[in-house]
Amino acid sequence: MEEKFKTKSEYLDFVEQKFKDCFSSKDYIEEQPVNITSQVDKTVDFIGSKISPLKKYVLTEDFGENGRFLIQNSMKLKSLRYLKETTPQKFGSYYKCMGTLSKPDLEKVVFDMFEYLTYEKYLGIDLDDICIKICSKDDDLMGAIRNVDSRINREVDKTSIEHYRHKYGMSKENITGRDFNIGIRKKGTNDYFSCGTFVLMESPDKKIAIDMGIGNCSLSMCKFGVDSTVQSSRMADLINIDSIEKEKFADSLIAVSTLLKEDIINHPSKHFRKKFRLYFNALSYWSEKLNITEEEILIYALDYLNLEYKENFSYTDERFAKILTLHK
Repeated sequence: MEEKFKTKSEYLDFVEQKFKDCFSSKDYIEEQPVNITSQVDKTVDFIGSKISPLKKYVLTEDFGENGRFLIQNSMKLKSLRYLKETTPQKFGSYYKCMGTLSKPDLEKVVFDMFEYLTYEKYLGIDLDDICIKICSKDDDLMGAIRNVDSRINREVDKTSIEHYRHKYGMSKENITGRDFNIGIRKKGTNDYFSCGTFVLMESPDKKIAIDMGIGNCSLSMCKFGVDSTVQSSRMADLINIDSIEKEKFADSLIAVSTLLKEDIINHPSKHFRKKFRLYFNALSYWSEKLNITEEEILIYALDYLNLEYKENFSYTDERFAKILTLHK
């Protein structure tokens, strides 16, 4: 598909809407996202993927007739430790996890997933720009992809078996996962970047569910041929990210803006407020180095949130007043 997208925001809007269109048309039930700071999953601090608000359905095995789908705002805390360093990171602090949860009907969910990726009415990605990364020991997963078009590349056993094993913080229920990854060729390269994961959730007794997830900014990263999900985010339409320092500034600003939107300052968890302070300190650190004023930061933050959440955030909103005290 030769869609021409002038901005990252246009492409992200596109992949998110097509995800909704695809799985709605297949009668998957749409679930509503929760706040990143919602604590609906006590095994994590901030919501890191769409499985957290869907775990309740895993426990009851209530997936609906065809499955459930969700686009969930998510934060990866692993990026936090590098925010005040110039160490490059492929994954930034924030993304939207687009995914499904359904019965363990392997071939059906594989078909649905690749229809979203390859059909012209959805993403229309060229078949030779997609790669399945899989472990040969997983006979059932190998069987599930046997009818996938042969023009889609396969990488079998190219990494350790542990890479294909998944944990869910559900040790009490003895639920784990085995997966394969979906790589998309990054524009201008021969590298297939892992954008999606197909996980068979199971206990020692039975197969329970299929957890499929795809990152919106990972798809955008491949589409535009950039080196990180920060560079492929909506913030990249507002800030010219032409250095690692600007990338770290943008990543910090995305995290701070997102958490302020959720009124993190008044969150009941002291632990969460301390996490926010680390993001805020990183933003202060990089804004000083780059000579960016608090007023400029506030403009960036509100413009970003308006793009990301399609809301009309105001300069008078008290949630964002914290930005104006960065260096105090």
